[in-house]
Amino acid sequence: MLEYVFFQEAPRKHFQDFLTEQGLAWTLEPGDLETLVVVDEAGLDDELAERVESMYDELFAAEEALQAEHAAPPLRPHDGSGLTIKLPDGRGVYVQLPPELVDRMLTVITAEELAVLVEVIANAVTDAGRAGPGAT
Repeated sequence: MLEYVFFQEAPRKHFQDFLTEQGLAWTLEPGDLETLVVVDEAGLDDELAERVESMYDELFAAEEALQAEHAAPPLRPHDGSGLTIKLPDGRGVYVQLPPELVDRMLTVITAEELAVLVEVIANAVTDAGRAGPGAT
């Protein structure tokens, strides 16, 4: 059995129609986010296998283009990791962190714990700034 993964219905249906036209038996295995098209290898010679792979590659590329078209824009145009911190005055501030540092921290604490830690620090710094110079 050969398995082909699809995330969009239109390319998957096109692939199914192609397989049927080629006289190949197939079944669907739906997942949470994807659907597998499972193809029976019986009657699949090298030439037909190449055509099937070529069609899948073409449809998968089209599917990726569809996903990119409908994807939300990245939160930040640069590469890296960071957190959005809610300041006491209600403003949200994005803090860029080195990806290596975030990866290392996430080996010992969860992302939620990291966000809480950074927010506590931001609040303490903001409160210290309000207290004036020399306040402890």
